[in-house]
Amino acid sequence: MENNNWYNNNSNNYSYSSEGGYDNGKKKKGVTIGQLIACLLIVALVSGGLGVYFSDSIVNRSQAAPESDSIIVEEPGGPNNESDETVPEETDAAKPQQGSVSDKLTISGSDDEADSTTNIVQNCMASVVGIYVSEQTISMSGEATEQDTGSGSGVIITEDGYIVTNNHVVAGGGNLNVYLQDGTKYHATLIGTDSFSDLAVIKIDEKNLPAATLGNSANAMVGNTVYAIGNPLGVFTSSVSRGIISGLDRTINIDGVNMTLMQTDAAVNPGNSGGGLFNTEGELIGIVNAKTASVEVEGLGFAIPIDSARPVIVDIIDLGYVTGRPYIGISMQDVSLRYGNNSHGYGFFDPFSFYSSYITRVQVMAVEEGSAAEAGGMLVNDIITAVDGKEISGSSQFAALLYEYNVGDTVTITVLRGNETKDLTIVLGERS
Repeated sequence: MENNNWYNNNSNNYSYSSEGGYDNGKKKKGVTIGQLIACLLIVALVSGGLGVYFSDSIVNRSQAAPESDSIIVEEPGGPNNESDETVPEETDAAKPQQGSVSDKLTISGSDDEADSTTNIVQNCMASVVGIYVSEQTISMSGEATEQDTGSGSGVIITEDGYIVTNNHVVAGGGNLNVYLQDGTKYHATLIGTDSFSDLAVIKIDEKNLPAATLGNSANAMVGNTVYAIGNPLGVFTSSVSRGIISGLDRTINIDGVNMTLMQTDAAVNPGNSGGGLFNTEGELIGIVNAKTASVEVEGLGFAIPIDSARPVIVDIIDLGYVTGRPYIGISMQDVSLRYGNNSHGYGFFDPFSFYSSYITRVQVMAVEEGSAAEAGGMLVNDIITAVDGKEISGSSQFAALLYEYNVGDTVTITVLRGNETKDLTIVLGERS
């Protein structure tokens, strides 16, 4: 439309005339050589002027020349008044005309909400750490090396270095190394664990750390936006995934323990355990601890609500253990036992059976002096196989079964001692 208007304006300025022809029957006069030459000169000058103006205008339009190049300056009262009308068209040519299709485009300005969200997430990321469990190994040449045996995540909860994570991240011993968001490495000390809630607290020796703000999970509602931040696969430190709260008060059985958890569709992967679930205010409302792993399942992640985690965390920081939990006073580890068809007369352990299988039980590694276990006759190397007739398939399940009782209750713990099975009567105590 711009070009058509431009052409129309010039056709009005330079229109053809219909005047001429014969003058009322008068005889047409001849044209002298001088007159012909003068006419040709005038036509040439006019045509040249038009050519320059046309090409100049096209260059100004296509190349969007600076305004100072397109302004035509004339003295007031100049002989060519038409040029005064040409000036505004020339300066407006490089500007979009009102009513054009491009006027319908929606162009965003500064997104204050996006900037605010980014700042909140960045602050949350700074409080989340990567945790690596390692063991020292000695090579054939006698050289000692440290090798990672597991990884997870944690959240800084105090400026002086207390970090909350999952019990299953740090269970089993080993050296604990913590990496901050900036890559700084620290050795961490285990403060205490609680297998029933799957929580643990570790500590690094540092000050002025970016601690997370603990929120209230009771205020959370299904549909609220949340951010899961952690160390997935032990590789992608400070990874953020966004989702919503998909469910509240989900009862999930993990390693024999019934846990009440929050459900989210934010991406949760191995290594995210112990990381944080944050709301849009940047508050920690959950500790990520589980996901449903299946090729047919997506978007089923779970977190321990911070309202139920807070008293456990406080007890561990202040006392090193959780009050009110039944306690028998042993150190233990999982062991795999082999059993077969007994055809060779070796009893429960049959090293020659071609049809043998493996089962997991709990081996007593140490018995505390004066503990309930010692009072009940439990010994080092006893293999715990059942509690009140319920078969045991691991230390996590054993601890979970004990937590179903109260301090002072009497339980029967079945152990395998050598090739002999014994039932021990133990009165559950409390950690002191």
